[in-house]
Amino acid sequence: MTTSTLTPLDRASNFLKSVQQTIDKDKGANAAMKRALTGEARHLRAVYPIVLYPLEREGIQYNQDKWIFVACLFAYYPQMINRDDKRTFGHSARGLAGEGNSGGADRRFRALLDSPLDDLRSPLAALIRLLKSKGIAINYPQLIVDLCRWEHPDQYIQDNWARAFWGAPVKPLDHPDASAIETN
Repeated sequence: MTTSTLTPLDRASNFLKSVQQTIDKDKGANAAMKRALTGEARHLRAVYPIVLYPLEREGIQYNQDKWIFVACLFAYYPQMINRDDKRTFGHSARGLAGEGNSGGADRRFRALLDSPLDDLRSPLAALIRLLKSKGIAINYPQLIVDLCRWEHPDQYIQDNWARAFWGAPVKPLDHPDASAIETN
């Protein structure tokens, strides 16, 4: 199957599996990926040898910054890649909803949903640190696909995440154009 016939989710899964193979073999690569979470340009450049070839192989020309960011999160808190996993980040964050009486997870999640894509890095990384501390799984391939669609005018990704977080049924593709939106 060529990359042009793969779904965005398949491409994201393939990309993350390739990154995982590299960081499993090379602890220095793993450390570089974690350092890149700071967002500093010099640390981001250090991960290019790890991520650019897999991005090219999957035909990813656009939104590479989102793919790289999620790959760095994946290096920080690795998970099994399961192509059949249908959970969104809202499902993962729901696992934090019962934590404490302060409603901190709720407030953080609401702020995340209201964040423009350019400001998403910090609140998303903070929630992932919290998910890691509680051992809650994350579907990283779906996270890549969702972030590539974050700025859609209908905000259907934010709606799906919110529905999952607060326990409402999530529609499989909550937007008619979802399969047509380019994630590369």
